[in-house]
Amino acid sequence: MAHAHTAQYHSLTTRLTHWGTTVAFIMLFGSGAALFNHSPKFKISGHTYVLPHLPAWLVIPFEPKIMHYVFAALFAICGITYIVWGIRSGHFSRLVLRGDDVRKALPMQLYYLGLKKTPPSYDGYNPLQKIAYTMVLFVISPLIAITGTAMLPIHALRPLGAPFIGGVKLWHFGLVWALCAFAIVHLAMVASTGLVTNIRAMTAPKSSRSNARDLAHG
Repeated sequence: MAHAHTAQYHSLTTRLTHWGTTVAFIMLFGSGAALFNHSPKFKISGHTYVLPHLPAWLVIPFEPKIMHYVFAALFAICGITYIVWGIRSGHFSRLVLRGDDVRKALPMQLYYLGLKKTPPSYDGYNPLQKIAYTMVLFVISPLIAITGTAMLPIHALRPLGAPFIGGVKLWHFGLVWALCAFAIVHLAMVASTGLVTNIRAMTAPKSSRSNARDLAHG
């Protein structure tokens, strides 16, 4: 997430995987909503619970199962590409949570709440951003992929769902909403720190603004 009034131009890998993931997630959510509305039931400990249908404006009804498979593949490809690039390039050294960031998380939250005048020192990404990105990259997204894979109509994949108490469908549903919550907060931060600047930084190559400082953020 960018700081206000600062053009932070991103690498080509970051830009491609960011927009690929964005498109994939929108299509996955819409097609997933259609699949959920077809059977909004959860079986937990022998009991069946039926949830309300999701509103029609969230649903992408056109061949939802095929759409879900196709864009799940795109989501996985983008995620794996970004993680491999992030590790090899050293980008994650500034993005992923470290021990010192845990100590700074509370002061950072107090600063956001207006209870502290100055934020703790940080380089590039603040401690709360690191917590969020670490959780999304290495916990939430992989678990969404695992639970989604376990729900495929392939008997050999069923053991993947064994560790998930309450059923993989319930976990998949909850994890998707957790990712939605991250996306909402992320968009709010992007808007509050300069929507046009941040979108330009995530779409334009750094050569398009020769006088911009390249911070190589992802």
